Amino acid sequence: MRIERDCFELGEVADEWGITDAEIRYLVANGTLKLSVRLVAQRARLSSMEETQEGEPMWVPFEERVFNGLADLSLRDAFLLVRDGQAVVTDVFLPDSIRLSLRGGDGLLLSHADTLVRREHFDLIQRNVLNQSDSSGKDAFDFRQFVYDGEEFAFTFQQARALEFALNAARAGAPDQHYLEILKAAGSASQRIGSLFSRKPSWTRLLLRTSGRRGWYYLDPAFVVWLTRSA
Repeated sequence: MRIERDCFELGEVADEWGITDAEIRYLVANGTLKLSVRLVAQRARLSSMEETQEGEPMWVPFEERVFNGLADLSLRDAFLLVRDGQAVVTDVFLPDSIRLSLRGGDGLLLSHADTLVRREHFDLIQRNVLNQSDSSGKDAFDFRQFVYDGEEFAFTFQQARALEFALNAARAGAPDQHYLEILKAAGSASQRIGSLFSRKPSWTRLLLRTSGRRGWYYLDPAFVVWLTRSA
């Protein structure tokens, strides 16, 4: 069962997209990837943005309370967390232009492990920046998590794309595919299939080596039949 969540840990996002720490820092620094944190029972002063008579923006406090929930980091604090691994964060923000000043303005020490990506922002970046989508169609099979032959399988987005490519090749009458084509279809920078599926040993049950053809693979025919019947 997949639990629907409103956010993902940054480490999960990096694994899912197959991007490096340097690429994360780049995306955060240019404002493309926005980061959030989850606050639990933290004392905060809430302020809204208003304008002075001269038209200058200013934050006006309107409430102090214990806050629980997701809040967004400023670009500066987000970059400090991915660059240095930790930072004292004084202010965080809510989507409706509300600023939360933490602990009376003293701030809260946060670490890289606290960084999150909102679900809707994850989907937006995946679709518009990485040119990825969850599936090729409304009813497409989700290779990221499923149960087959009594075993539960879970794969990253790139691994799922590799399996989907192998399935489409099988249905097109060309089941045997060279590993370089599979890696290319997955959008992976890995040099070997085994590297793409690292820490996922169960992949060898589904993607089989072609006998007598070094570097060629095909999707297990029984699995292809099962997928066809499951559609």
